[in-house]
Amino acid sequence: MFKLIILLKKKPSLTDEEFAKYWVDTHAPLANKMPGLRKYVVNVVRRPPNREPEYNGVVELWFDDVDSMKKAFASPEGKATQKDTDAFAAGLTTMYIDEHMIT
Repeated sequence: MFKLIILLKKKPSLTDEEFAKYWVDTHAPLANKMPGLRKYVVNVVRRPPNREPEYNGVVELWFDDVDSMKKAFASPEGKATQKDTDAFAAGLTTMYIDEHMIT
């Protein structure tokens, strides 16, 4: 199993609530249609007291392998998902993850 984790920074024009609502209600259903996607988890970051968080969200996407991920993002659904990200995210940090379950 291959996991992709993406850290998202919201567009400055959006409130925390607008960012979360768009991501969960509009973007996530698009992403969830990508072929080969095994698991999709949206993690909305809560604002720490008295400061702006470095990131506003973390998304976890599971695929069988790297090739499956590449095919998913090259598909029409994947392209639509990538294009829609610009509607609510100002920046992304992408990480390819080898997960090791300990407990």
